[in-house]
Amino acid sequence: MSGPCDLALAILDGAIEGVIIVNEGGGRIRYANASAGRMFGESPQGMLRLTLDDLHPDEDRTTVRESFKAFYRGDIKLAAAVPCQRRDGSRFWADISGARLVLKNMRCIIGFFTDVSGQKAARDAAVEAQALSASVFNAVPDILGIQDMQHGIIRYNEAGYRFLNTDADGVQGRKCYELIGQAAPCVQCATSETYRTRKPAQLEKFVESLGIWLDVRSYPIFDQYGNLKGIVEHLRDITLEKRAEAEMLRTEKLSSLAILAGGIAHDFNNLLGGIYGNLEMARAVSHGQQEQAFLDATLKTMGRARALTQQLLTFAKGGAPVRKVALLEDFLSETVSFACSGSRVSCTLDIEAGLWASNYDADQIAQVIDNILINAQQAMPAGGLVTVTARNVTIGEGESPALAPGRYVRLSIRDQGMGIPREHLSRIFDPFFTTKQQGSGLGLATSFSIIGQHGGLIQAESEPGKGSQFHIFLLACDRPSLSAPESAPRQVEGSGRILVMDDEAMLRETIGAMLQHHGYEAVLAADGAEALRIFDAGVARGAPFAAVILDLTVSGGMGGRETIAELRKKDRDIPVFVASGYASDPILARPQDYGFTDSIAKPFTRKGLIEILCKYL
Repeated sequence: MSGPCDLALAILDGAIEGVIIVNEGGGRIRYANASAGRMFGESPQGMLRLTLDDLHPDEDRTTVRESFKAFYRGDIKLAAAVPCQRRDGSRFWADISGARLVLKNMRCIIGFFTDVSGQKAARDAAVEAQALSASVFNAVPDILGIQDMQHGIIRYNEAGYRFLNTDADGVQGRKCYELIGQAAPCVQCATSETYRTRKPAQLEKFVESLGIWLDVRSYPIFDQYGNLKGIVEHLRDITLEKRAEAEMLRTEKLSSLAILAGGIAHDFNNLLGGIYGNLEMARAVSHGQQEQAFLDATLKTMGRARALTQQLLTFAKGGAPVRKVALLEDFLSETVSFACSGSRVSCTLDIEAGLWASNYDADQIAQVIDNILINAQQAMPAGGLVTVTARNVTIGEGESPALAPGRYVRLSIRDQGMGIPREHLSRIFDPFFTTKQQGSGLGLATSFSIIGQHGGLIQAESEPGKGSQFHIFLLACDRPSLSAPESAPRQVEGSGRILVMDDEAMLRETIGAMLQHHGYEAVLAADGAEALRIFDAGVARGAPFAAVILDLTVSGGMGGRETIAELRKKDRDIPVFVASGYASDPILARPQDYGFTDSIAKPFTRKGLIEILCKYL
């Protein structure tokens, strides 16, 4: 090109940007400065043999051509980050500004090319990093929030919006404390601590408005000059962990009482056994009407003492349930009906059809239901309705921190009483905790221990003024096949020699008197070693024993566990019964596993003793 534009072209030749002039119609290059040649890897003269399309990748040519047309029309002044192609095939990115130009009556477009490959790479990296950061931010399952210096919410991650049941618009301009129903920031709060100290903080907080526990952690955000600009808040719902922790603490409390309760139960049951047996014997031989009335009243009192001892036994390690696979429908109906009889409370049963069976100790589970229903009656002194439901439930992996995955029968007992105050709800299963003037604080603690020993769980929920509900989870099993009921043992006069070993003199003499009253000959021993000598002597002189009763625990001597091992070497078939008021292992629950024929728990009645002898002799 030459003419009046020579000066202008000389200026363009010295420009740092690449300058290209193309005709408006065909896009043929009419001029290219040295910078444009270097940019595209071609000499300025070589550039004149090219068209606009030759400067861009095939897939972008249409877009670029439309941009140049827009330059000519004056619609745009800049096309940002346009893909360009060098003559060797390599690519770069350029910002292109353009305008309409007329040269020698020829309509042209002038374009100024600035290589922005470095800037675009930086921008792309920043966008990618921001996208990655947002992806990680939203992928975190815990709640993450960013606050400004006035506790205002800048944003939450997706878990936070789900937790609050809202979206970004719903928290716009809100304060963090407003979202949980508070009028002002908490003084005892991790974020408040970070605002004060400019350091990370952590605490566990119960949010009463939501009824949940949160683990709250906060971290400061600083600008490049070290000024505090905001807070990152990390929230994690730890309600289930807190419940599991409370269950563990409660279990530890029960365990700490096990030794004390077990020792008391063992000694007291031995005493009760002697007293109970002697009273029964006195009742059997007494003929005076007044004397029998006094003895009957005393036996009733002893029955209450025996029940109290049974509650203490559940705290001991040896209070293992004597379980049997059985259906629950009739059991629940009878137990609930009996517990509510004579009270102002009415009860409805809602039992799922095809309810799974369970392997349970009927006496112990009945005690649990009784304890809960007694509390319900006391919570509704003017009467009311108790609803008992039974459902099949399946607990999945990780669904409950307190229950192993598997099948359970869930018994739920709901009343319409006054409810349990929130401050008491977490303590109702603690031993000896009670708000009743005449309560012992053992009822629900006993229930907790019983269900725990069954491998299940008992939970309570309540709202003051709206009643309470207890949930009992029992391990489920397949329903047993129906079989004919066992016939009751015949009550007959016995015969034969019975060897009785017990370290309590009064108790073994009482047992001996019971046996003699029913026609048996009782031979007494104080410990296992003496019992074995007596057994050998009887066999040697041709006077063998028909059965043996062994006390499980002997203070300072050979107890039932050691004795049965030696006795079975001498006679594999003789009926041997283990008796105990307390055991540190489950021998009473599974006596056959240890060589015994059956078990009987102290303090036993004369009827119970004779029934077990009649069953096996």
